[in-house]
Amino acid sequence: MRIHILSDLHNELSPFTPAPVAADVVVLAGDIDVGARGVAWARRAFDCPVLYVPGNHEYYGGDLQAILAQLREAADEQVRVLDFDEVVLGGVRFLGVTAWTDYRATGEEAAARQVAQRRVSDFRQIRWGAEAREPMPEDFAALATASHDWLRDSLAQPFVGPTVVISHHAPSLRSIAGHPYAGTPLDAAFVNAWDELMGDGLDLWIHGHTHYAVDYQVAGTRVISNPRGYAGEQVAFDPCCVVTLEESGVA
Repeated sequence: MRIHILSDLHNELSPFTPAPVAADVVVLAGDIDVGARGVAWARRAFDCPVLYVPGNHEYYGGDLQAILAQLREAADEQVRVLDFDEVVLGGVRFLGVTAWTDYRATGEEAAARQVAQRRVSDFRQIRWGAEAREPMPEDFAALATASHDWLRDSLAQPFVGPTVVISHHAPSLRSIAGHPYAGTPLDAAFVNAWDELMGDGLDLWIHGHTHYAVDYQVAGTRVISNPRGYAGEQVAFDPCCVVTLEESGVA
């Protein structure tokens, strides 16, 4: 299976036209456009199946649960929206969650929550619940914990064939190793330290969010991010990024 990997296209700021790529499935690891517009775009842009995990920017300008419902309503058999969802295509199991973060990655949880609430736009751009309030760090942390536990339990289920996790937020501090802005408690607003989920039974983890392209391994699990990012950013984006999965794992 040939998997075309893209994330952080930010079509709301600068429309992206994908290059023709021979692929069996396209994975969109979040921040494609605001609201449900990315689903319609993906349907027009690709002829093959698309697996779309929403990022944080999809939820800007509205209530998180309401926008997730809009994304699901816009989806179909060609473009599938995944959040706490499993899909099997061509003998490959895909597990998709936005993930969010638990603010624990750097070991400075209280500091991470405080600086994130001050500096991360999610707290002002996303609305939460019937009262349309601003979210709190504990709201996102609860989603992250639920995501971690769902992935842990899903990965524990036997499956004959390769398994791929798709998230928006990154699963390991290694995803920002060398990043020019890394090294502060704010790292934990972008990255989780979920390395223990990787290893036997998980072949590939695809993520976005960091605007920093990476390709590394943790305990035999390959981790890839291929973000377009914002105009002018040097993120090593490859518009034709394709990973091949065979029955034995990543080729």
